[in-house]
Amino acid sequence: MFIVLEGIDGCGKSTQAKRLAARLRENGRQVVLTSEPTKGKIGLFIREILSGKEKVDAKTLALLFTADRCEHLGCVVIPAISDGKVVVSERYYHSTIAYQSAQDVDSKWLLDLNRFALKPDLTLFLDVKPARAMERKEGREIFEEKEFLEKVYSEYLRFSDVVRIDGSGSPDDVSGRIKKAVSDML
Repeated sequence: MFIVLEGIDGCGKSTQAKRLAARLRENGRQVVLTSEPTKGKIGLFIREILSGKEKVDAKTLALLFTADRCEHLGCVVIPAISDGKVVVSERYYHSTIAYQSAQDVDSKWLLDLNRFALKPDLTLFLDVKPARAMERKEGREIFEEKEFLEKVYSEYLRFSDVVRIDGSGSPDDVSGRIKKAVSDML
């Protein structure tokens, strides 16, 4: 099974992905917890761009994210699923489409670019308003500005293939909502 957690920066993806992986392990599942960008060479270069140390245009960034995803699928996700493990990923192709569409990259081009990507069994969108997400963020990356996150949030709301999870409330409240959504799939 392949489960993806999506949402804007500061929505709680990291916390909830770790909690979900731990809960699945407690229930006897073998779990691979992963994220995009990855910790591979392409992913590390993307992280330098996100930190502001390197600069590229929005289309190039979309291509880099997609290249990282291709490698991620081949080296981590597909082998783990083939071994019967559950893969929990923070971010996947919805992020590329939402963030780069918010940078005025053509969404059809982004969808076509990611056509190769394995469809997750379940994609959870942690629905947190940008103002609230900004309160939660400690560090700052290039996309972590309220006005930009409002555009990204609007892009996420366009997806019909995600399950919206109310990301407000305590981490325990959100974990409970995720547990129900995942239990319905299992």
